[in-house]
Amino acid sequence: MSDSPQPKRRWMPILLAVSLALNLLIVGMAVGTVLRVKGNDHAKAPPGFGSALYRALPKDDRKALRGDLSDRHRKGSSSRSRDFATLSEALRADPFDPVAVQTLLSRQAQSMADLQVALQEQWLDRVTSMTSDERLIYADRLEEVVRRGPHGRKKKD
Repeated sequence: MSDSPQPKRRWMPILLAVSLALNLLIVGMAVGTVLRVKGNDHAKAPPGFGSALYRALPKDDRKALRGDLSDRHRKGSSSRSRDFATLSEALRADPFDPVAVQTLLSRQAQSMADLQVALQEQWLDRVTSMTSDERLIYADRLEEVVRRGPHGRKKKD
């Protein structure tokens, strides 16, 4: 027998930890995939109303609405910048004034509501200008968008 003890293998616990981490990663991916493919209550929910109306529009109409939204967003950027600066000041103020912050939040909510109303009016103008056949095609596309759901995948029946 030899009097010298065998050197310890320091790499073995590291290798086991790495192996465990990889196995957990693979199992997590498999479970996530099964849950996503199997579907859950979220997968059964219809898409948002506005997004479904938009996605069912013909490509040229969607492009025009996107352009208008981009223009409105650009025009409101200075106002939003001022509002962020005002919010930053209000958050740093001592004492804190929640009424000032609520006023700012209300102004932002009204701005978003105004934008939504404008987009709805434009959508209605586009649908109103469609022929009966175009509206039927649009209605079919809208049903397909709703059937696909919020993530654009067809639902299983």
